[in-house]
Amino acid sequence: MGYAVMLLIVFLCHEVSSISILPHKHQTISLLKFKQSFTIDPLASYDCPKPYPKTSSWNTSRDCCSWDGVVCDDITGHVIELDLSCSNLTGTIDSNSSLFQLSHLQRLDLSFNDFSNSHISPQFGKFSSLKHLHLSYSYFSGQIPSEISHLSKLHSLRLYSNNLRLTTHDFKLLLQNLTQLRELHLSGINISSTIPLNFSSHLTTLGLEDTGLYGIIPESIFHLPNLETLYLGYNYKLNGYFPKTKWNSSASLIELDLYGVNFSCNLPESLGYHLTSLRSLALAYCHLRGPIPESISNLTRIEYLYLYDNSLNGTIPPGMLSLPTLNTIDLSSNHLSGPLEEFKSNSLILIYLEGNQLQGHLPHSIQNLVNLTDLILSFNNFSGRVDFSLFSNLKQLSFLRVSYNNISLTNDNNITLPESLAELELAACEVKELEFLRSANQLLVLDLSNNKIQGRIPDWAWSNWMFSLQDLNISHNMLTSVDSIPLQLLFTIDLRSNLLQDTNDTVSGQLDDEESNSEFQSDFWKGALMGYGSGLCIGLYIIYFMLSTGKPIWLARIILEMEHKIMRGRRKKQRRQRNYRRRNNHF
Repeated sequence: MGYAVMLLIVFLCHEVSSISILPHKHQTISLLKFKQSFTIDPLASYDCPKPYPKTSSWNTSRDCCSWDGVVCDDITGHVIELDLSCSNLTGTIDSNSSLFQLSHLQRLDLSFNDFSNSHISPQFGKFSSLKHLHLSYSYFSGQIPSEISHLSKLHSLRLYSNNLRLTTHDFKLLLQNLTQLRELHLSGINISSTIPLNFSSHLTTLGLEDTGLYGIIPESIFHLPNLETLYLGYNYKLNGYFPKTKWNSSASLIELDLYGVNFSCNLPESLGYHLTSLRSLALAYCHLRGPIPESISNLTRIEYLYLYDNSLNGTIPPGMLSLPTLNTIDLSSNHLSGPLEEFKSNSLILIYLEGNQLQGHLPHSIQNLVNLTDLILSFNNFSGRVDFSLFSNLKQLSFLRVSYNNISLTNDNNITLPESLAELELAACEVKELEFLRSANQLLVLDLSNNKIQGRIPDWAWSNWMFSLQDLNISHNMLTSVDSIPLQLLFTIDLRSNLLQDTNDTVSGQLDDEESNSEFQSDFWKGALMGYGSGLCIGLYIIYFMLSTGKPIWLARIILEMEHKIMRGRRKKQRRQRNYRRRNNHF
């Protein structure tokens, strides 16, 4: 009896070993062929926070189930997970790819690679066991095959891209068939459709940003019972209405982004009472009007709050400035008025309040915001004397803009602003000297226009900015001389309307546009100065164009307008890129 049992055990062990060895052999060959179809290029995963080539370590000296990015079933030995995200892969995946021989895959992640604008093969639809398919940020293009809707077991589908298309029919078919979906990310894909009603009740994340959606947002979306994240922003033909009283998803909704959706209404009080789990709320450029409801002060878990580019009015609720986890607040370009109350939480990192009608003194509590990197308060009605010591404790500060208020900046305590500053805009702030900038040696943009700076720019300033400064505006001051401009990376410079004398033959014509012999000569040297920051060839071309057209004033005006548009566009792009980078972990 014992001998028979022993034989049975030996037989079973042999069979189990045979079962596991066979798929390993074929899978090893398939994986190595897949590896060989690509080259490694560090730029292929440029958008990834921590890229590294996982396939570089693949070789036959080890079992393929121990390879980086490969997971096998413990019993059958089949490859069930393949994670090659951020692997610096460059190449294409056609329908004959050995990838599709891994028929037992349950999870496939090829995100953050470069597949050279190739199409997504219909063969992806044959992974019948697949539960997770992630192809975001991988430079696929063309039509998403309808076969993707055959993956009825999918729990998560991430296809974030700017080069993919999905027909209205396939979009609705996908939602109809994928009833087990928890996560759906199609942001950036051209869908150009209305929003269907039949979303999976299991959905926790729905990403449909920048997809060309139009029509009305179905209120049923706000009532999905498990929804945690909803991205519908950048669909400018989409309209919506907030639930008046009931938000069924209030217990779970964590991120809500409806940027650019047309609401044309007031923010409802119910928002702050029911969405108490929110960590991110983005309702910028939504044509909102009326006051900010006091109930927003109840969002005690909020980290990111974007309400910019609306028509909101009234005062900023004091409770908003005391929210314990608030990281970013952006209320710029509204019609908000009244005083800015004291900040009672030091969690803030980004504050954007420019383009309102806020009044009164700057809060003393700003000096306690030690984590602050961006403080943007320009174009308001703030008043009073403000000493630079208000900002001296902000050692992380990179962007400071307080231009065009009614404040007077002083330096009674002889302090210097933090070395971390990259952009500083203090136009029309009654600045009289530059000593406060002695430590600021990383500046990229400096605007000190319309102030009361006299004499000459000191040598230490040029030395500080030589290898960093790209945009300098110190026009409309009382400078009397500039000996040289040693800035190596300069792109634009504006020194108009000063008291500059002919102290140096090299720069006198460039800088003195008020005392030139003629208007034409002045504009000629403006062209030369523009070219100084852009490169010799561009400078010579600008001068040649001015001379040949005889329209130097017209050209100078066009260039200045372009400069302002470029700067505004760059800032909006930076803001949007920060938002996308924050979400990279979701896609």
